[in-house]
Amino acid sequence: MVLALTSALTWVVIGPSDTARAATACTASLCVLNPSAENALYVHPGSVQVTGSILVNSTNSQAALVSGSTSVTATGGTIGGPAAPAGFATSAGGSYSPAPTNQPAVTDPYAALAQCPAAAACPTTPSLPYPVVNHVTGNQTISPGVYTSISSLAGTLTLNPGTYVVTTALTISGGKLVGNGVTIYLACLTYPVACAAPIGGASFTDQTGGKSTLSAPTTGAFAGLSIIADRNNTAPVTVSGNGSWITGGGAIYTAAGKLAAASGGKASFTRAVVDTVETSGSNSSQLTVIPTTGTLSISVPSAASLGSAAPGGTVGAALGSVTVSDQRGLATTTWTATVSATNFHTGGATSAETITTSNVSYWSGPATNTNGTVTATPGQADASAKQALGSSRTAFGCTGNGNNSTSWSPTAVITIPAAAVAGTYTGTVTHSVA
Repeated sequence: MVLALTSALTWVVIGPSDTARAATACTASLCVLNPSAENALYVHPGSVQVTGSILVNSTNSQAALVSGSTSVTATGGTIGGPAAPAGFATSAGGSYSPAPTNQPAVTDPYAALAQCPAAAACPTTPSLPYPVVNHVTGNQTISPGVYTSISSLAGTLTLNPGTYVVTTALTISGGKLVGNGVTIYLACLTYPVACAAPIGGASFTDQTGGKSTLSAPTTGAFAGLSIIADRNNTAPVTVSGNGSWITGGGAIYTAAGKLAAASGGKASFTRAVVDTVETSGSNSSQLTVIPTTGTLSISVPSAASLGSAAPGGTVGAALGSVTVSDQRGLATTTWTATVSATNFHTGGATSAETITTSNVSYWSGPATNTNGTVTATPGQADASAKQALGSSRTAFGCTGNGNNSTSWSPTAVITIPAAAVAGTYTGTVTHSVA
Protein backbone atom coordinates (compact mmCIF):
# COMPACT_ATOMS: atom_id res chain seq x y z
CA MET A 1 0.00 0.00 0.00
CA VAL A 2 1.37 3.39 -0.95
CA LEU A 3 0.34 6.37 1.13
CA ALA A 4 0.60 9.75 -0.57
CA LEU A 5 1.78 12.54 1.71
CA THR A 6 1.17 16.16 0.83
CA SER A 7 2.57 19.33 2.27
CA ALA A 8 -0.88 20.67 3.22
CA LEU A 9 -1.49 21.10 6.93
CA THR A 10 -4.79 21.59 8.70
CA TRP A 11 -4.99 23.58 11.90
CA VAL A 12 -6.79 22.86 15.10
CA VAL A 13 -7.17 24.89 18.27
CA ILE A 14 -6.58 22.87 21.43
CA GLY A 15 -5.95 23.44 25.09
CA PRO A 16 -6.99 26.23 27.38
CA SER A 17 -4.46 28.63 25.91
CA ASP A 18 -6.14 28.48 22.46
CA THR A 19 -2.74 27.79 20.94
CA ALA A 20 -2.88 26.80 17.27
CA ARG A 21 -0.87 23.72 16.32
CA ALA A 22 -0.36 21.92 13.04
CA ALA A 23 -2.25 18.61 12.88
CA THR A 24 -0.30 15.78 11.32
CA ALA A 25 -1.30 12.21 10.50
CA CYS A 26 -1.34 9.82 13.46
CA THR A 27 1.76 7.62 13.65
CA ALA A 28 0.78 5.70 16.80
CA SER A 29 0.09 1.97 16.89
CA LEU A 30 -3.35 2.73 18.36
CA CYS A 31 -5.03 5.89 17.05
CA VAL A 32 -8.34 6.82 18.73
CA LEU A 33 -9.73 9.44 16.36
CA ASN A 34 -12.92 10.80 17.98
CA PRO A 35 -12.25 14.53 18.58
CA SER A 36 -14.58 15.15 21.51
CA ALA A 37 -16.05 11.99 23.06
CA GLU A 38 -16.06 11.37 26.79
CA ASN A 39 -14.24 8.09 27.51
CA ALA A 40 -13.05 7.73 23.92
CA LEU A 41 -10.68 5.16 25.45
CA TYR A 42 -12.70 3.28 28.08
CA VAL A 43 -11.37 0.28 30.02
CA HIS A 44 -13.79 -1.00 32.70
CA PRO A 45 -12.32 -3.55 33.23
CA GLY A 46 -10.02 -5.41 30.85
CA SER A 47 -6.72 -4.36 29.32
CA VAL A 48 -5.33 -2.56 26.33
CA GLN A 49 -1.75 -3.58 25.52
CA VAL A 50 0.14 -1.88 22.72
CA THR A 51 3.66 -2.18 21.41
CA GLY A 52 4.37 1.39 20.42
CA SER A 53 2.25 4.44 21.23
CA ILE A 54 -1.39 5.27 22.00
CA LEU A 55 -2.87 8.58 20.85
CA VAL A 56 -6.35 9.63 22.00
CA ASN A 57 -7.60 12.59 19.96
CA SER A 58 -10.49 13.65 22.20
CA THR A 59 -10.30 17.05 23.88
CA ASN A 60 -12.98 16.06 26.40
CA SER A 61 -12.15 16.72 30.04
CA GLN A 62 -12.35 12.93 30.50
CA ALA A 63 -11.03 11.66 27.20
CA ALA A 64 -9.92 8.33 28.71
CA LEU A 65 -10.85 6.26 31.76
CA VAL A 66 -9.27 3.11 33.17
CA SER A 67 -11.44 1.66 35.91
CA GLY A 68 -10.85 -1.42 38.03
CA SER A 69 -7.69 -3.39 38.71
CA THR A 70 -6.50 -3.22 35.12
CA SER A 71 -4.18 -1.32 32.84
CA VAL A 72 -3.49 0.44 29.58
CA THR A 73 0.10 -0.23 28.51
CA ALA A 74 2.21 1.17 25.68
CA THR A 75 5.48 -0.76 25.55
CA GLY A 76 8.30 1.25 24.02
CA GLY A 77 6.04 4.21 23.28
CA THR A 78 3.88 6.92 24.82
CA ILE A 79 0.27 7.41 25.89
CA GLY A 80 -1.28 10.80 25.34
CA GLY A 81 -3.39 13.31 23.49
CA PRO A 82 -4.56 16.93 23.77
CA ALA A 83 -6.53 16.21 26.99
CA ALA A 84 -3.61 14.53 28.76
CA PRO A 85 -2.61 14.26 31.45
CA ALA A 86 -5.60 15.63 33.43
CA GLY A 87 -8.19 14.17 31.07
CA PHE A 88 -6.85 10.62 31.35
CA ALA A 89 -8.70 9.42 34.45
CA THR A 90 -8.35 6.31 36.62
CA SER A 91 -10.51 4.74 39.31
CA ALA A 92 -10.55 1.65 41.53
CA GLY A 93 -6.93 0.73 40.82
CA GLY A 94 -6.76 1.42 37.09
CA SER A 95 -3.44 2.58 35.64
CA TYR A 96 -1.52 3.73 32.58
CA SER A 97 2.04 2.76 31.72
CA PRO A 98 3.79 5.03 30.93
CA ALA A 99 2.02 8.04 32.45
CA PRO A 100 -0.03 10.01 29.88
CA THR A 101 1.56 13.14 28.41
CA ASN A 102 0.10 16.12 26.57
CA GLN A 103 0.33 15.65 22.82
CA PRO A 104 -1.26 17.52 19.90
CA ALA A 105 -4.32 16.26 18.06
CA VAL A 106 -3.70 14.23 14.91
CA THR A 107 -5.48 13.46 11.66
CA ASP A 108 -6.63 10.16 10.16
CA PRO A 109 -3.55 8.41 8.69
CA TYR A 110 -5.76 6.57 6.17
CA ALA A 111 -7.76 9.60 5.07
CA ALA A 112 -6.46 9.29 1.50
CA LEU A 113 -7.17 5.56 1.24
CA ALA A 114 -9.57 4.84 -1.64
CA GLN A 115 -12.55 2.82 -0.42
CA CYS A 116 -14.87 0.33 -2.10
CA PRO A 117 -16.10 0.08 -4.76
CA ALA A 118 -13.48 2.47 -6.19
CA ALA A 119 -10.29 0.91 -4.81
CA ALA A 120 -8.46 -1.50 -7.07
CA ALA A 121 -8.66 -4.24 -4.42
CA CYS A 122 -12.47 -4.21 -4.35
CA PRO A 123 -14.45 -7.07 -5.92
CA THR A 124 -16.74 -6.54 -8.88
CA THR A 125 -20.20 -5.55 -7.62
CA PRO A 126 -22.82 -8.14 -8.61
CA SER A 127 -26.49 -7.48 -9.15
CA LEU A 128 -28.80 -7.43 -6.15
CA PRO A 129 -29.63 -9.38 -4.08
CA TYR A 130 -26.14 -10.02 -2.75
CA PRO A 131 -25.58 -13.59 -1.49
CA VAL A 132 -25.92 -14.68 2.14
CA VAL A 133 -23.49 -17.19 3.69
CA ASN A 134 -24.78 -19.01 6.78
CA HIS A 135 -22.22 -21.67 7.65
CA VAL A 136 -23.51 -24.08 10.31
CA THR A 137 -21.37 -27.24 10.21
CA GLY A 138 -18.28 -28.87 8.71
CA ASN A 139 -15.91 -27.00 6.41
CA GLN A 140 -16.76 -24.46 3.74
CA THR A 141 -14.67 -22.19 1.51
CA ILE A 142 -15.90 -19.00 -0.14
CA SER A 143 -14.34 -16.51 -2.53
CA PRO A 144 -14.03 -12.70 -2.55
CA GLY A 145 -17.17 -10.78 -3.44
CA VAL A 146 -20.03 -8.67 -2.15
CA TYR A 147 -22.24 -10.36 0.49
CA THR A 148 -25.32 -9.29 2.41
CA SER A 149 -24.06 -11.22 5.44
CA ILE A 150 -21.56 -13.89 6.42
CA SER A 151 -21.84 -16.08 9.52
CA SER A 152 -20.09 -19.13 10.94
CA LEU A 153 -21.89 -20.94 13.77
CA ALA A 154 -19.79 -24.12 13.85
CA GLY A 155 -17.03 -25.78 11.88
CA THR A 156 -14.57 -23.77 9.79
CA LEU A 157 -15.34 -21.14 7.18
CA THR A 158 -12.30 -20.43 5.00
CA LEU A 159 -11.92 -17.24 2.97
CA ASN A 160 -9.87 -17.38 -0.22
CA PRO A 161 -7.48 -14.41 -0.65
CA GLY A 162 -9.09 -11.10 -1.60
CA THR A 163 -11.63 -8.52 -0.40
CA TYR A 164 -15.01 -9.39 1.13
CA VAL A 165 -17.57 -6.59 1.15
CA VAL A 166 -20.37 -7.12 3.70
CA THR A 167 -23.45 -4.88 3.81
CA THR A 168 -25.18 -5.97 7.07
CA ALA A 169 -23.09 -8.20 9.37
CA LEU A 170 -20.22 -10.65 9.62
CA THR A 171 -20.80 -12.86 12.68
CA ILE A 172 -18.63 -15.62 14.10
CA SER A 173 -20.51 -17.38 16.91
CA GLY A 174 -18.95 -20.65 17.97
CA GLY A 175 -17.42 -21.33 14.55
CA LYS A 176 -14.07 -20.49 13.02
CA LEU A 177 -13.14 -17.98 10.33
CA VAL A 178 -9.75 -18.34 8.66
CA GLY A 179 -8.11 -16.66 5.70
CA ASN A 180 -4.74 -15.53 4.36
CA GLY A 181 -4.39 -12.38 2.28
CA VAL A 182 -7.91 -11.28 3.26
CA THR A 183 -9.52 -7.87 3.81
CA ILE A 184 -13.01 -7.54 5.32
CA TYR A 185 -14.79 -4.38 4.11
CA LEU A 186 -17.77 -3.26 6.23
CA ALA A 187 -20.18 -1.33 4.00
CA CYS A 188 -23.86 -0.30 4.28
CA LEU A 189 -27.13 -1.50 2.75
CA THR A 190 -26.78 1.26 0.14
CA TYR A 191 -23.61 -0.34 -1.30
CA PRO A 192 -22.11 0.39 -3.82
CA VAL A 193 -23.19 3.84 -2.66
CA ALA A 194 -21.18 4.92 0.40
CA CYS A 195 -22.78 5.12 3.87
CA ALA A 196 -24.62 8.34 4.66
CA ALA A 197 -23.07 10.18 7.58
CA PRO A 198 -23.47 8.94 10.26
CA ILE A 199 -25.16 5.53 10.05
CA GLY A 200 -24.78 2.03 11.39
CA GLY A 201 -23.73 -0.25 8.57
CA ALA A 202 -22.21 -3.74 8.59
CA SER A 203 -20.77 -4.88 11.92
CA PHE A 204 -18.08 -7.47 12.72
CA THR A 205 -18.86 -9.69 15.73
CA ASP A 206 -16.81 -12.60 17.09
CA GLN A 207 -18.59 -14.18 20.07
CA THR A 208 -19.41 -17.29 22.11
CA GLY A 209 -16.17 -19.15 21.57
CA GLY A 210 -15.78 -18.11 17.95
CA LYS A 211 -12.27 -17.76 16.55
CA SER A 212 -11.17 -15.57 13.66
CA THR A 213 -7.65 -15.92 12.31
CA LEU A 214 -6.98 -13.60 9.39
CA SER A 215 -3.86 -12.26 7.72
CA ALA A 216 -3.94 -9.16 5.55
CA PRO A 217 -2.77 -8.90 1.93
CA THR A 218 0.92 -8.00 1.54
CA THR A 219 0.43 -6.22 -1.80
CA GLY A 220 -2.24 -4.14 -3.51
CA ALA A 221 -4.48 -1.25 -2.48
CA PHE A 222 -5.39 -2.85 0.88
CA ALA A 223 -1.95 -4.21 1.78
CA GLY A 224 -1.59 -4.58 5.54
CA LEU A 225 -5.32 -4.03 6.26
CA SER A 226 -7.44 -6.82 7.77
CA ILE A 227 -10.67 -4.91 8.46
CA ILE A 228 -11.81 -1.66 6.81
CA ALA A 229 -15.11 0.10 7.49
CA ASP A 230 -16.74 2.73 5.32
CA ARG A 231 -15.69 6.05 6.87
CA ASN A 232 -19.29 6.82 7.87
CA ASN A 233 -20.10 3.35 9.22
CA THR A 234 -20.64 3.69 12.98
CA ALA A 235 -21.20 -0.05 13.61
CA PRO A 236 -18.70 -1.65 16.02
CA VAL A 237 -16.06 -4.32 15.61
CA THR A 238 -16.71 -6.49 18.68
CA VAL A 239 -15.21 -9.60 20.25
CA SER A 240 -16.99 -11.10 23.27
CA GLY A 241 -17.42 -14.29 25.22
CA ASN A 242 -14.66 -16.28 26.91
CA GLY A 243 -12.57 -18.09 24.35
CA SER A 244 -13.50 -15.70 21.56
CA TRP A 245 -10.75 -13.83 19.83
CA ILE A 246 -9.71 -12.19 16.60
CA THR A 247 -6.14 -12.63 15.46
CA GLY A 248 -5.74 -10.03 12.77
CA GLY A 249 -2.41 -10.23 10.98
CA GLY A 250 -2.98 -6.69 9.78
CA ALA A 251 -4.51 -3.34 10.73
CA ILE A 252 -8.10 -2.46 11.58
CA TYR A 253 -9.48 0.82 10.23
CA THR A 254 -12.90 2.03 11.32
CA ALA A 255 -12.85 5.83 11.45
CA ALA A 256 -16.41 6.12 12.80
CA GLY A 257 -16.80 2.81 14.65
CA LYS A 258 -15.88 1.40 18.05
CA LEU A 259 -13.35 -1.40 18.67
CA ALA A 260 -14.67 -3.36 21.66
CA ALA A 261 -13.80 -6.43 23.73
CA ALA A 262 -16.25 -7.72 26.35
CA SER A 263 -16.81 -10.68 28.69
CA GLY A 264 -13.39 -12.21 28.20
CA GLY A 265 -13.16 -11.57 24.47
CA LYS A 266 -9.72 -10.97 22.99
CA ALA A 267 -8.65 -9.22 19.79
CA SER A 268 -5.24 -8.44 18.35
CA PHE A 269 -4.06 -6.46 15.34
CA THR A 270 -0.85 -5.02 13.98
CA ARG A 271 -2.36 -1.52 14.09
CA ALA A 272 -5.72 0.00 15.03
CA VAL A 273 -7.14 3.30 13.75
CA VAL A 274 -10.63 3.62 15.24
CA ASP A 275 -13.20 6.12 16.49
CA THR A 276 -13.33 4.82 20.08
CA VAL A 277 -12.09 1.85 22.14
CA GLU A 278 -13.80 -0.02 24.97
CA THR A 279 -13.15 -3.14 27.04
CA SER A 280 -15.71 -4.35 29.59
CA GLY A 281 -17.25 -7.25 31.44
CA SER A 282 -14.13 -9.07 32.58
CA ASN A 283 -10.51 -8.46 33.53
CA SER A 284 -9.60 -10.99 30.82
CA SER A 285 -11.16 -8.86 28.04
CA GLN A 286 -8.17 -7.74 26.06
CA LEU A 287 -7.22 -5.64 23.05
CA THR A 288 -3.66 -6.03 21.80
CA VAL A 289 -1.82 -4.09 19.11
CA ILE A 290 1.60 -5.38 18.09
CA PRO A 291 2.99 -3.79 14.91
CA THR A 292 4.75 -5.88 12.31
CA THR A 293 8.30 -4.57 12.47
CA GLY A 294 10.37 -7.45 11.20
CA THR A 295 10.38 -10.59 9.13
CA LEU A 296 10.34 -14.37 9.41
CA SER A 297 13.77 -15.76 8.53
CA ILE A 298 15.87 -18.91 8.76
CA SER A 299 19.63 -19.37 9.04
CA VAL A 300 21.41 -22.64 8.24
CA PRO A 301 24.99 -23.97 8.19
CA SER A 302 26.83 -23.33 4.94
CA ALA A 303 28.32 -26.85 4.71
CA ALA A 304 28.76 -30.08 6.65
CA SER A 305 30.87 -33.21 6.23
CA LEU A 306 29.17 -36.51 6.94
CA GLY A 307 32.34 -38.62 7.06
CA SER A 308 33.06 -41.76 5.06
CA ALA A 309 31.92 -45.39 4.84
CA ALA A 310 32.12 -48.36 2.47
CA PRO A 311 29.33 -49.29 0.01
CA GLY A 312 26.49 -50.95 1.90
CA GLY A 313 27.23 -48.94 5.03
CA THR A 314 25.82 -45.75 6.52
CA VAL A 315 27.29 -42.37 7.23
CA GLY A 316 25.82 -39.48 9.14
CA ALA A 317 26.47 -36.48 11.33
CA ALA A 318 24.88 -33.39 12.80
CA LEU A 319 24.45 -30.67 10.17
CA GLY A 320 24.98 -27.76 12.58
CA SER A 321 22.55 -25.30 14.11
CA VAL A 322 19.41 -24.20 12.23
CA THR A 323 17.60 -21.13 13.62
CA VAL A 324 14.23 -19.65 12.76
CA SER A 325 13.80 -16.03 13.87
CA ASP A 326 10.27 -14.59 13.90
CA GLN A 327 10.50 -10.81 14.28
CA ARG A 328 7.05 -10.04 12.85
CA GLY A 329 5.75 -9.00 16.27
CA LEU A 330 2.42 -10.78 15.87
CA ALA A 331 0.11 -11.37 18.80
CA THR A 332 -0.33 -14.95 17.61
CA THR A 333 2.49 -16.40 15.57
CA THR A 334 2.79 -19.72 13.75
CA TRP A 335 5.41 -21.05 11.39
CA THR A 336 6.52 -24.34 9.90
CA ALA A 337 10.07 -25.15 8.81
CA THR A 338 10.43 -27.76 6.09
CA VAL A 339 13.43 -29.72 4.84
CA SER A 340 14.20 -31.34 1.49
CA ALA A 341 17.25 -32.75 -0.25
CA THR A 342 18.77 -33.35 -3.67
CA ASN A 343 20.37 -36.57 -4.86
CA PHE A 344 24.04 -36.95 -3.93
CA HIS A 345 26.48 -37.38 -6.84
CA THR A 346 30.09 -38.10 -7.59
CA GLY A 347 32.01 -38.27 -10.86
CA GLY A 348 29.70 -38.17 -13.87
CA ALA A 349 26.54 -38.77 -11.83
CA THR A 350 25.81 -42.12 -13.44
CA SER A 351 23.48 -44.54 -11.66
CA ALA A 352 26.38 -46.06 -9.75
CA GLU A 353 27.63 -42.57 -8.93
CA THR A 354 24.28 -41.40 -7.50
CA ILE A 355 22.75 -41.79 -4.04
CA THR A 356 19.07 -40.88 -4.30
CA THR A 357 17.07 -38.93 -1.73
CA SER A 358 15.29 -42.10 -0.65
CA ASN A 359 18.63 -43.08 0.92
CA VAL A 360 18.94 -39.76 2.76
CA SER A 361 17.27 -39.67 6.19
CA TYR A 362 16.78 -36.74 8.56
CA TRP A 363 15.71 -36.03 12.07
CA SER A 364 15.51 -32.66 13.71
CA GLY A 365 15.95 -33.60 17.34
CA PRO A 366 14.57 -31.34 20.08
CA ALA A 367 14.95 -27.57 20.24
CA THR A 368 18.42 -26.60 21.44
CA ASN A 369 17.42 -23.01 22.22
CA THR A 370 14.27 -20.86 22.26
CA ASN A 371 13.69 -17.19 22.94
CA GLY A 372 10.38 -15.42 23.59
CA THR A 373 6.97 -16.94 24.27
CA VAL A 374 6.97 -19.99 22.05
CA THR A 375 5.92 -23.65 21.87
CA ALA A 376 8.28 -25.41 19.46
CA THR A 377 7.49 -28.90 18.15
CA PRO A 378 10.17 -31.02 16.42
CA GLY A 379 9.30 -32.80 13.23
CA GLN A 380 11.33 -35.83 14.34
CA ALA A 381 12.13 -35.85 18.04
CA ASP A 382 14.91 -38.48 17.86
CA ALA A 383 16.62 -41.02 15.60
CA SER A 384 13.74 -43.48 15.87
CA ALA A 385 11.51 -40.95 14.10
CA LYS A 386 13.90 -40.22 11.21
CA GLN A 387 12.34 -39.73 7.78
CA ALA A 388 13.69 -40.24 4.28
CA LEU A 389 13.93 -37.04 2.26
CA GLY A 390 12.43 -38.56 -0.87
CA SER A 391 9.84 -35.81 -0.35
CA SER A 392 9.74 -32.57 1.65
CA ARG A 393 9.33 -33.08 5.41
CA THR A 394 8.40 -30.93 8.37
CA ALA A 395 11.53 -30.11 10.34
CA PHE A 396 9.99 -27.95 13.08
CA GLY A 397 6.77 -26.14 13.91
CA CYS A 398 6.03 -23.30 16.28
CA THR A 399 3.18 -21.40 17.91
CA GLY A 400 3.65 -18.40 20.18
CA ASN A 401 3.31 -14.65 20.37
CA GLY A 402 5.52 -11.65 19.90
CA ASN A 403 9.08 -11.89 18.59
CA ASN A 404 10.68 -15.29 19.12
CA SER A 405 13.33 -17.68 17.83
CA THR A 406 13.94 -21.43 17.86
CA SER A 407 17.14 -23.37 17.13
CA TRP A 408 17.80 -27.05 16.58
CA SER A 409 20.70 -29.24 15.45
CA PRO A 410 19.43 -31.78 12.89
CA THR A 411 21.13 -34.99 11.84
CA ALA A 412 21.38 -36.46 8.33
CA VAL A 413 22.16 -40.13 7.69
CA ILE A 414 22.94 -41.59 4.26
CA THR A 415 22.56 -45.28 3.50
CA ILE A 416 25.17 -46.03 0.83
CA PRO A 417 23.97 -48.48 -1.86
CA ALA A 418 26.05 -51.63 -2.19
CA ALA A 419 26.56 -50.83 -5.90
CA ALA A 420 27.87 -47.31 -5.24
CA VAL A 421 31.34 -46.55 -6.58
CA ALA A 422 34.03 -44.94 -4.45
CA GLY A 423 34.16 -41.15 -4.54
CA THR A 424 33.27 -37.92 -2.79
CA TYR A 425 29.54 -37.43 -2.96
CA THR A 426 27.94 -34.02 -2.63
CA GLY A 427 24.34 -32.94 -2.35
CA THR A 428 22.17 -30.24 -0.82
CA VAL A 429 19.85 -30.30 2.17
CA THR A 430 17.53 -27.26 2.07
CA HIS A 431 15.60 -25.77 4.99
CA SER A 432 12.82 -23.21 4.45
CA VAL A 433 10.22 -21.57 6.67
CA ALA A 434 6.74 -20.13 6.15
